[in-house]
Amino acid sequence: MAQSFPPPSDTSSKVELSVSCSNLKDLDYFSKSDPVVFLYIKRQMDWVKLGRTEVIDNDLNPKFVTTFKIDYQFEEIQNLMFVVYDVDDKHHVEDLSKQELLGTMECTLAEIMAAGEHLTKSLRLKGTPSGKITIQAEEVQDSKFIVHFELSATKLEKKDFFGKSDPYIEIAKAQEGGAFTVVYRSQHIMKTLSPRWPAFQLEIQKLCSGDWERTLQFSVWDWNKSGNNELIGICSASPKDICPERGGQIFNLDLTNPSHKGKKKSTGVLVFTSVRATPVYSFVDYIRGGCQISLITAVDFTASNGHPSQPSSLHYTSPYQENEYVLAIRSVASVLAPYDSDQMIPAFGFGAQLPPDWEVSHCFPLNFNYQNADVSGVQGILDAYQYTLHNVKLHGPTNFSSFLDRTMQYASVQNTQQSQSYCILLVITDGEITDMADTVDRIVTASKLPLSIVIVGVGGAEFKNMEILDADDTPLRSRNGQTMARDIVQFVPFRELMRKAGPNGCVAKETLAEIPGQLMAFMKSNNIKPNPPVLRRSETTVYSGQPGQGPAPYPSGPQGPAPYPSGPQG
Repeated sequence: MAQSFPPPSDTSSKVELSVSCSNLKDLDYFSKSDPVVFLYIKRQMDWVKLGRTEVIDNDLNPKFVTTFKIDYQFEEIQNLMFVVYDVDDKHHVEDLSKQELLGTMECTLAEIMAAGEHLTKSLRLKGTPSGKITIQAEEVQDSKFIVHFELSATKLEKKDFFGKSDPYIEIAKAQEGGAFTVVYRSQHIMKTLSPRWPAFQLEIQKLCSGDWERTLQFSVWDWNKSGNNELIGICSASPKDICPERGGQIFNLDLTNPSHKGKKKSTGVLVFTSVRATPVYSFVDYIRGGCQISLITAVDFTASNGHPSQPSSLHYTSPYQENEYVLAIRSVASVLAPYDSDQMIPAFGFGAQLPPDWEVSHCFPLNFNYQNADVSGVQGILDAYQYTLHNVKLHGPTNFSSFLDRTMQYASVQNTQQSQSYCILLVITDGEITDMADTVDRIVTASKLPLSIVIVGVGGAEFKNMEILDADDTPLRSRNGQTMARDIVQFVPFRELMRKAGPNGCVAKETLAEIPGQLMAFMKSNNIKPNPPVLRRSETTVYSGQPGQGPAPYPSGPQGPAPYPSGPQG
């Protein structure tokens, strides 16, 4: 009998970092600085941005609401750098050339974790102290709830001499040492003593670290343009107290101001108009519940890639090194393929001249079976790619709209609560797209379908159009005025990503990072919840495929118009 050893301990966990600063330099002449904090982590030799906080106006002692979630690896040295800027151009916060540096602080994640309640260090600007930064860390609990709030107030104390107050509300959660960390800050509402703030929602982890009985502090402030905001009043309650799903029965609380001497008098009433908790479903919940993931591929065979016989071509096949198309297919499709239950993957090419009449096609099956474009597994894609490469002529132009139309046919299968499916289109291209307007129209239409589009740009082009399609900053709008329903496109420049990831890096991780969120956004917008976990078959037979021998890439069944093209590459 084999000896059984206990599994190794899990030394990794996810932690949430909260940031505040104090005594920042004032770089603005007529007001205070408007600080923002960027967080970077060192990967290989590069500093990689993890994210940034919100911008806080006119505040030299900011307490930021935005937090950073990061995987804590006990056995690794995780170097972090916090960089604080005074924002001068709020329309282009990410353009650091338009902002003024307030200071930087470097530390390791281990320092933060070992510091106890918090880590406070000096910011440095040109080698000299420039204020302080405080980091608090809490382990992220597995709490799958979102709490929805609708808050209002009545009878608020008047703070402005010539008019009513301009109130906003902050929520802070208690830490173990007794301090409070701000988790939410509303916009201020002008000139009212009875505000009704816009509805908002918070993950239970952010709200109270998953602890329903943790004390929350609600504070109402009077906003002032100068940044000298005045406290109107505070009150306290736990999420359990105010959430009916947890037995809560508190619907309003008196606000008091600790600075008022003598008997505490009410400075207003905070009204919990609506508080409700709803479960949060994860990508894993949908996969375990039987949601079918279907991978579709589209490969660029346009002349801008260069002639495949030339070493400079992006399609050049070397006996010593795989080209970027093969590397992209292997690295990205290998991650997606296991989620495709039948391992049969529709694979298309575009931009080539096809035999026998050498007409240009903007969407053709790589196996040349026009009745069934499926190939078997990742190896099937690679085999069909090589087969196509030796039997077509690279041409152009680079049009996306035709294969997007075909993809939308696959994605148009009706999704129901009982039958859930989602398509992922992997496009590999050198980036010189020529039917931009038609492509945008298709993507806007496709944003309502269960579909994500991953575009991998190979070669050294600028990829300006691809970055527009990514639509991270500006949602796409079709020519008929429709705006995309949700973000469905992720673009990655493969060569740059390979350089950053290094020889042991995970390119697919960066490439596919947005897909779980896109799938969940679609399901949520269509009110589709995960089904209970299903038992899947443990094995799937995958055929590598040989000419004339079955599933893919070379069909043995009824042949299409040009099942076995011949002739030299033009």
